[in-house]
Amino acid sequence: MRRIFIYMICFASLVFGGCDLNLEPENGVTFDHYFQEESDCNALLRQMEADLRVIWSAVTFHEHMGLLTDRVYNAASIEKVRNLDPNYLTDRAKQQQWKPYYNVITNTHLLEENVGRVPNLEKKRQSFYLGQVYFMRAACYFWLSRTWGDAVIVKNSSYIDRYEKSPAVEVIDSAIANAKRAYRLLPRFDKLRDLNNKALVSKQYGSRGSAAALLAHIYAWKGSVQKNDDDLRASVDWASRLIEPQYQDSVGVYTLAESAEEVVTSVMDRNSAEGIFEIEVNYADISYYGLFFPGSYFVSYPVMRNSGKNDITTINYGLYRSTVLNMYEEGDERRDAFFYALDSAGMNTADLTYLYKWRTPRYESSGSSIDFKGMDCNRVLMRLADIYLLRAECEAKLGMTAQAREDLNAIRGRRKANLFPAGKNDDGGSDLQYSIFLERERELLFEGHRYYDAVRNGYYGQNSRHRVLPDAFYNLTDQDITEGALYLLVPQMAFNDNDLMIQNAYWISKMR
Repeated sequence: MRRIFIYMICFASLVFGGCDLNLEPENGVTFDHYFQEESDCNALLRQMEADLRVIWSAVTFHEHMGLLTDRVYNAASIEKVRNLDPNYLTDRAKQQQWKPYYNVITNTHLLEENVGRVPNLEKKRQSFYLGQVYFMRAACYFWLSRTWGDAVIVKNSSYIDRYEKSPAVEVIDSAIANAKRAYRLLPRFDKLRDLNNKALVSKQYGSRGSAAALLAHIYAWKGSVQKNDDDLRASVDWASRLIEPQYQDSVGVYTLAESAEEVVTSVMDRNSAEGIFEIEVNYADISYYGLFFPGSYFVSYPVMRNSGKNDITTINYGLYRSTVLNMYEEGDERRDAFFYALDSAGMNTADLTYLYKWRTPRYESSGSSIDFKGMDCNRVLMRLADIYLLRAECEAKLGMTAQAREDLNAIRGRRKANLFPAGKNDDGGSDLQYSIFLERERELLFEGHRYYDAVRNGYYGQNSRHRVLPDAFYNLTDQDITEGALYLLVPQMAFNDNDLMIQNAYWISKMR
């Protein structure tokens, strides 16, 4: 069984990149010998879930570009990424790869095409597997479109001819179509069951709630980059299904954390009532995923037990105390929950702050030493506070000012911050959209959203009113942006034996 699924994974690599394993199955084994019982479907599903953990248990170039930070220490590669260094980003050995997404996508087609062959598999169980297939495929296409813009849309699991890229809007539409199929087929999170009829407790699996959250994000992205109000309204509608009480029986119950301390101790841990879509990271995974979310790069004293307060000066990223004090007004619970001893000025000579938003380190014994391995928590990709503020952003763009203020203040009020427009950096209330961006920055700090928040809101380029990204993004011309400067270049591996593939126009001129 294991051999055939290794074969399946490598099949995707034939089209989207190389695989070092022998592709000739022994003894003439073919797919006809499998998918004879539900456990075969479940094995492939578990493999795809594991592949998704690998994909999302890494901090991407865009997440580095979007991080709010005052300093980068002893990390030349990070500085090059953040500064859009063309020599670094076009280097074949450094390029971010899209093949892992296509491995998953191809296997979703394989499961979709074969789940109906399993004898006596109940329709409800077929719907479960198909729902997971569509959810995974939608998520992959959404991430592909945000990262690379134009990308390949896979036909099926057996198509082995050359592929050409499809326009970014078609990739987004494919994500939408698949997410809607997932929404129709999947139950609420609390109704998910495995093949033994046991409750699935991991929020990495697709559910009706996570499909709705994904659609809210996809439509917000499409509506913003395509400047289409109908898509922004669709994002508001999908977000509302997670927020408004009348949808709870159908979509599920998600509740905001009561306090900033609960965000830290529960939401940032795993599978909280606020969490909607998370990447499950367990003890075995941590050995491989030491830095699996952006906040990992800020963690030091007092979270790491073997570190001292002055070790803060030697970690990769840092925020100055003045920056944090300017972000969070007095009374905002996030000041003390997200940062340790913030009001104790002079904790170190560099005046850096101690991130306290994640507090559960994992250690392993190695001989006489105890080594830090990483943070023992899930990676939270979407949660309810994110959805409230995403809806507020779309409402502000649509001129729905009262509704946007209400959603913004739902988060501010919960965190004991002053209500809009009397909060930090509110610009006298004249720029509601920017205030929502800043609130997402405060609430979702270091969770990986900030680059895409900046792009959705147009905070880039020479004419940007707000400068929230590294300086290189404000040297970009309108032509640079039109040609794809905000996306990554297509990895060189995608060009292997494929003369239909073309490079992102902006990056062609940057390649040696």
